[in-house]
Amino acid sequence: MTTDASRSPNSELSAVSDVSGAEPAVRELISRSGADVEAATEALRDALRELHRSDDEAWRRYAVDLEEATRRFDTTVGLAAARLRAERAASKEDLGAVLDETVASWRARADELRVRAHVGQMDVRDFVTDAVEELDLASQRLGSVIARLRSGLGGTLSSLRTEAGEALDDVADIFNGLGRRA
Repeated sequence: MTTDASRSPNSELSAVSDVSGAEPAVRELISRSGADVEAATEALRDALRELHRSDDEAWRRYAVDLEEATRRFDTTVGLAAARLRAERAASKEDLGAVLDETVASWRARADELRVRAHVGQMDVRDFVTDAVEELDLASQRLGSVIARLRSGLGGTLSSLRTEAGEALDDVADIFNGLGRRA
């Protein structure tokens, strides 16, 4: 019997241990499907990377939500497959092989996460460096307007207001970009 995850109080997914009465053929199919599921989720991750590059904030939020759902699904199926393969092990050697494969899979996933975190840190560092450079340029523009205001040599009040407004708009765009990135 399974628990309907959509109606459970904390929306946790059902675990294989929560299921009883599954036919051996169904358990066999699930245990062999892990690689297929991982390939499909990798294709989904590729599509999600494209969504993250979207100019539309709604698509980027959708990508984050889908990533979380995919991670949970992939984890649940992977654990179910490992558990079922362990249950089917005909010998200690078979069980050891299943556990070795499971550990290797977890280590590979951990390595992938480390790489993604490192790349993410590099992306953030590059983004912040660019934002700081843009802020410096906007500050220089405002500094130029201030210097011309004080010296009395800077043009008309209207042109100085326009130039100051453009610099302030640039700063607003930079800070709005930081907010979208966070």
